[in-house]
Amino acid sequence: MALERLDLNLLRLMLVLLEEGSVTAAATRLHLGQSAVSKQLAKLREQLGQPLDDPLFVRAGQGLVPTPKAAALEPKLRHWLRLSCELLTPEGFDPRLDERQFRASVVETAFPTLMPKVLTDLQSEAPGVRLGMVPGSNDKLELLERGQLDLLLLARDTDERAHYPWHISHLPDLPQQELYRDINVCLVREGHPALTGRWDQERFLALPHIQIWVEGTELWLMDHVLASQGLRRPVAVQVPDFHSAALMAQQTDMVFTCAGVFARQLTQHYRLTLLPLPLALAPISYRLMWPVLQDRDPAHQWLRAFIAERCQRLGVA
Repeated sequence: MALERLDLNLLRLMLVLLEEGSVTAAATRLHLGQSAVSKQLAKLREQLGQPLDDPLFVRAGQGLVPTPKAAALEPKLRHWLRLSCELLTPEGFDPRLDERQFRASVVETAFPTLMPKVLTDLQSEAPGVRLGMVPGSNDKLELLERGQLDLLLLARDTDERAHYPWHISHLPDLPQQELYRDINVCLVREGHPALTGRWDQERFLALPHIQIWVEGTELWLMDHVLASQGLRRPVAVQVPDFHSAALMAQQTDMVFTCAGVFARQLTQHYRLTLLPLPLALAPISYRLMWPVLQDRDPAHQWLRAFIAERCQRLGVA
C-alpha cells in the first residue's frame, strides 16, 4: 500500500536536490518552476511520512542541506535509479533511427584531434543522435558520477612520479577504457634558434617557457620531476589554454610543451615545429569514462565503440 501511494518521480526529485543543494538549480535541471519543486518536496515529505518538524532539507545560506534522514536515503535512491534504468533500457539499438541526446566533456588536447571526425561521422551513421559538448570544469568527475554527464574524456599520467590526482590510479571507480596513449613534445616557432645545434635538457631549461593552466593547476608532472632534481623551467608567461600558448610560441622564442598528437595538429595551423621533450616521462593515458547507470545501455555502448574506433590511429600506443 505504501508503494502504491508513492510517486516515484518524487524520488528522482529528491536525488536531484541532494546533488544540487538548491531549489533553484534543481528547478533548472528538471525544467520546472521553483514553486513546483517546493510543492513536490512537500509532497515527498508527506509520502515518506516525515512530520513537519522533521524536514528532509534545511536552508543554509542560499542553498539546502540534507538532514541525516535525507543523506541516509541517497545511496538507496541511486541504487533504485540504477535498477530502474536497467529495467527500462531497450534491448536493441538502431543508430539510423535513434534520437538520443548525450552530453560529453572532452579534454582540450583531445577535442580538435578527435571530435571533428566523431561529430562528422555521427551525422552520417546516426543522424538522429546528438552529442553535445559541455564546457570543462573542475567538478567534471563529480558531474559524471551524478549522471549529469554521459561521457568524459580526460588525460592522466601513467608515470609513477605523478602527484595526486594526476595519476590514473587516482581516478574514481567508474566504468572506463583507454582510448590511446601519447607523450609530451616541445613546440617552437619556425626558424627558432633551438632548431640548430644541440637539443638537450640544458638547452631546454635555458629557454623561456609558456605555462598553461590545466584543470586548475599550473604545475605538471615534468615540473615535479625537475623539482626533484633541483631544477625548474623558467616560465615567461602563463596562459589559460593551449591555443593561446600556440599563438604565443609562434610569435616569440618561448617553448610550448604539450601532447604530441595535439602538437602535430597545431603545426598544421600555426608556424610551429616539433622537438622531443628532453626529459624521460611515461606516456599520458587518454581515457573515456561514463556513469555506472549507462554501462549496459545499448545506445551508450554503441557510441563508446564508435568513439574508440576513431582513436585507433592516434597516440603512441
